[in-house]
This record gives sequence, structure tokens and C-alpha cells, in this order.
Amino acid sequence: MSLIAPIKGESLKIIMIILLGWTTFSFCDAGAKYLSQTYSPAYLVTMGAIMNFTLTFCWILWRRGISGFKTNNQKWLLLRALAIGITSYCIVTAFSLIPIADVYGVTFAAPFVSVVLAVFFLKEHVGLHRWLSVIIGFIGVLILVGPQFQTLNTGLLYALTACLSIATGTIIIRKIGKAEYMPLLFLYSFIGMLVINAPLAINDFQSIGLPNLLDLSLILGNGLLVLLGVCCTSYGLAHAQSTASVAPFVYTQVIWAFVFGVFIFDNIPTVATIIGLVIVVGAGLYMIYRERQLNKANRYSKSASPLS
Repeated sequence: MSLIAPIKGESLKIIMIILLGWTTFSFCDAGAKYLSQTYSPAYLVTMGAIMNFTLTFCWILWRRGISGFKTNNQKWLLLRALAIGITSYCIVTAFSLIPIADVYGVTFAAPFVSVVLAVFFLKEHVGLHRWLSVIIGFIGVLILVGPQFQTLNTGLLYALTACLSIATGTIIIRKIGKAEYMPLLFLYSFIGMLVINAPLAINDFQSIGLPNLLDLSLILGNGLLVLLGVCCTSYGLAHAQSTASVAPFVYTQVIWAFVFGVFIFDNIPTVATIIGLVIVVGAGLYMIYRERQLNKANRYSKSASPLS
């Protein structure tokens, strides 16, 4: 008998939920890029987090009452909230110090770091094909964004910190996700965003106050997309067979970045961009194919095994 349990294929449902989550975040990024021409990132994050915290708080209270806020994972929830808060702060700061491509080149290493952490801390078994998908996808991102690291300053340290905090948040939700009430996970996420970003936005609130009706609608609409993205990615990560089976799908964000860049922000793609996109898409499609093959193999072995 093998000492290592066979790797189970990831369900198509979980893959689609994860893809929806990262796609939603991509639309959020495009909206934030447009709105950041007028408002600071901290102001935008704080406005959205206030709304989402309120909605999530009311939902828990309505569905479960006060008992809905009780948890046996208080320290893990607080640690994840801290990780999310640090992520938002470090990414905003990194963008202000170094080129966007350099930030992406560092933070998109998070899926690889998550898989490594899952092996050591969650004792997950990662097969060769999943390792290859993560690594090849990351190589595609590096080719696509072409980080040159021309400005060597503390911005790189902020980007690296964001990468590590993203990976830490992923591992925590993998550890407690199935055992925790999902809306409570969302609530703590928004608490982390508020704790870190609200102090940075105080001056903006004093000078700007509330935006005009059109901008307010756009900001709150973008905030709702954040809520959907948090729900989808949190649920998907919590219920996935393993970290490695869903980690590479974060790279699909660069595909949407390419689409928005061409059709909205008039960025003409280079040859390197096209090559990187092909690699990223190929890695994602291969992962979906591989997980479906594993599922078929698992179903076949179950149907072929004799009744006990």
C-alpha cells in the first residue's frame, strides 16, 4: 500500500468559483485605476471596506444573531485580518515607489510561496504536474510584465512583504476555512482593511468628505465587486482539494489586465506580452485539464474496486 494518498482532482465547480473571484478582482483593479485619478487608494479601500463591513455584519446578525460572531479560531482570524491589512497597505505603498511591472513581478510569486508553505505547514502533497503549472505560470507572468527593477529602493521590500502576506492569508484560510463560518471570514477581512487603510485616509476625508453622487456610485459599486471577489476566493481556497490545485489561477488576472490595457487604457501589447499571455493561459488550461483527468481516474478506480 502506498504511504502517500493519491492526489484527488479539483472539482470544476471550485475552479470556476476561483476564476470568478480573480476575474472580479481584475475588474476592481480597473475601476480603482480609473477612480485613483481623483481619489487616493486608501480612501477608495476605506469607503468600500466600510460598506462591506456593514453589509457582512448585518448579514451575520440577521442569519445567526449574536452567536454568529462566536468563533474558536479567533487568533487565526485576527492574523488573517492583519495579513490582509498589511497586503493592502504594502501594495499601495509599493505602487507609489516603484513601477507597476516591478510590483506585479514580485507579488505574483505569492502562489508559488503559498504552495511551498502548504507543503511545510499543512503537509499537503503536491504532485509534479501542479508544481509545473505554478512555476510555468509564474514564468509567464515574469515574461508578460517584464520587471526590470530599474528603481532599487524600499518599494521592492514593500512588494515582497505584500507577496508574503498574501501567501500567509492563503495558508490561514486553507487551515481554518472549512471549520469556520464563511461570512465571519469576510467580516475579519474588512476589519483588516479598515484598521490599516482608514488612518491613511483621514486627511482625504477631511479635505474631500463624501464624493459626488456619480463617483460615490462608482466607488460603492467597486466595493461590491470586492465583496464578491473576497467571497469567491475565500470559499474556493477553503474548499479546494489542495493549495496547488487552485494557486495558478491567480495568474489569469494578467489576462484581464491585458484586455483592459488594450481597450480602455490604450496600452499596445508587445511581443513579450503576447508570449507571456500564451504561457499563462496555457498553464491555466493545462491545470483544468489535469484536474479533470484526475477526477475521471478517481471515479474509475472507485467504480472498478470490489465492494467491501
